[in-house]
Amino acid sequence: MNVKLVIADIDGTLVNYGKNIMPLTRQALIDLHEKGVLLGIASGRPVGDQLKANAQRWGLNFQFDVIIGMNGGQLLDVRHNRYQEFYTLKAEVIHEIIDVMRPLDLNPFVYKKGYMLSGRLDEEMKASSVRNHEPALPAKEEAELWEEDNAKLLFRLPPNPDEVKRIVAFAKAHPKPYYQSFLSGPKMLEFQDPRVNKGVALVEYCRANNIDLSEVIAIGDASNDNEMLKVAGLGVCLKSGTPDTLAIADVITEYDCDEDGTGRYLYDYVLNTV
Repeated sequence: MNVKLVIADIDGTLVNYGKNIMPLTRQALIDLHEKGVLLGIASGRPVGDQLKANAQRWGLNFQFDVIIGMNGGQLLDVRHNRYQEFYTLKAEVIHEIIDVMRPLDLNPFVYKKGYMLSGRLDEEMKASSVRNHEPALPAKEEAELWEEDNAKLLFRLPPNPDEVKRIVAFAKAHPKPYYQSFLSGPKMLEFQDPRVNKGVALVEYCRANNIDLSEVIAIGDASNDNEMLKVAGLGVCLKSGTPDTLAIADVITEYDCDEDGTGRYLYDYVLNTV
């Protein structure tokens, strides 16, 4: 396989859930960069200073060539300084979703430029602010949450798995053709336009840069990585991935993220071929 681009999810793929990049993974990124392979990261968080800061945070002396944010709703072509957005939720749709979910008394939040805006500032939002190096602020008026279009709307969920199942079932029981809901973690429910996914942004980046998708390796571990893995020439899922992602992957790593699965895979099967 002729590899021009390696793009990976962050949490559970490049870094463990303590936010530490795995050592072999870090070195593999450095070695791929030195060999001229383009590198990208794809995240559910917004494209911005915090995603860009990962390169420095992880001890890399270069920036990623492409950054996909908001599960594919945002695309930054770093080399050409080109930014694009895809399929935002309209302000009135955000308002509608909050009203639909209101009986559950959850804490909704949206990403703003440089901070998170939530219905209330609870302990979960404070902890998220620390983990993700991003300020969290409470809305003075609830209407601030839907004052403008946004890539997505999120709800923090309780730690009880049975309660999470009940909430997910409630959301699924109120479908609309102009939004979709999905879990992006054990305690996070997200709403986005149904046309948004990481694969859409990856296809656009490759089209604009004359890269054939057959020359792309995409690595992930969860449902919001599925379309990215499907469109790439080779879709790799971590051993610890979600069942649906394991099912659609071309390759499953022999090790999970905590065992440096991404780095081990890149050394065993990719770096010796580029």
